[in-house]
Amino acid sequence: MKLKKVILTTVATITGISALAFALTLQDAGIENPEAKSIMLKDVPPEPRLYAIDSSCNLSDKESIKKLAEKGKKVFMEVSKGNCVACHCAPEAKGCGNIGPDLTGYKNGLFKAPDYRGEPKTVDWLHQKIADGRILIPKELQSVPYYNIMTVQLTTGQLTAEEVCQLTAYILSLE
Repeated sequence: MKLKKVILTTVATITGISALAFALTLQDAGIENPEAKSIMLKDVPPEPRLYAIDSSCNLSDKESIKKLAEKGKKVFMEVSKGNCVACHCAPEAKGCGNIGPDLTGYKNGLFKAPDYRGEPKTVDWLHQKIADGRILIPKELQSVPYYNIMTVQLTTGQLTAEEVCQLTAYILSLE
């Protein structure tokens, strides 16, 4: 039986069969990829973290928010950065998704609605939601997939603290 697997492996190599087929052939032959565990562990996100708004992130007045929002809009739209547009719509967004809520008019609409616990939303709440929203989910809702689909931006290093600040400003600018 092992000889058959070795022959299949050789054929896979010579004929250029996909890496997955090759790996499965190796696995069937009893040969494991020693790096598989480390590769899989890279996909496991770190534990949820609580973030305070950095002192350099001024979200206290309209003028500061407006300045930061210009950069935040770029982060929102850019696929290689936040890629928020993959799930959310916003003004001028092209190809926006419908997994998350439409953020058009966010400050005067969704921002005024209570959070998961029925509490009023704050700028700190919005910042945390973008940085690592998992910490905001009540225990009784943590197993409900709908509440766990927001990407984890700051804890995973997908975005910097500055970019999370800019995104927060952009969302707050959507009146």
